[in-house]
Amino acid sequence: MSTLTNFGVTLMAAPGSDRGDLHSTSVTRSTSAPRITLCAPAQPKSVGHLRKRASMIFSAWMLSTDETQAAELVISELLTNAVEHGRGKMTLAVARTASALEITVADHGHAARATSPGDPDEHGRGLAIVAAIAQDLSIDKTAEGWRTLARMALQCSMPDSAA
Repeated sequence: MSTLTNFGVTLMAAPGSDRGDLHSTSVTRSTSAPRITLCAPAQPKSVGHLRKRASMIFSAWMLSTDETQAAELVISELLTNAVEHGRGKMTLAVARTASALEITVADHGHAARATSPGDPDEHGRGLAIVAAIAQDLSIDKTAEGWRTLARMALQCSMPDSAA
């Protein structure tokens, strides 16, 4: 069990689970914004584990239900892309500023297999969904793979007690 005491969050695996095969969790606290980074294998089962952990963090950061659900959708879409197009591991980082939530997903490695376009009703809409929800969206090629940052405006400032 990992405990994030600075944020009032305890990250716990579900009974009988394997902790989602998370490799690492780090917490960085700067003067401007708390940031939490989670790393997991680039596998479909990791998407749900990381999304649930991020949701617990959002609760501690006092995001509204609507903001949490929108952020969970963004996380699901970005992590699914990392699973689909990357290999090895993927990293999810969430940061809360006074008025925004930043979600960063990085995949490590290049696509292990060729991907086919498939049914347009089932593939290829993830980034469009993220772009519609996010205030800003940037996608950058890195030496390790791809890094996607989605910034979402928040309605309420984070109280000092939650920072």
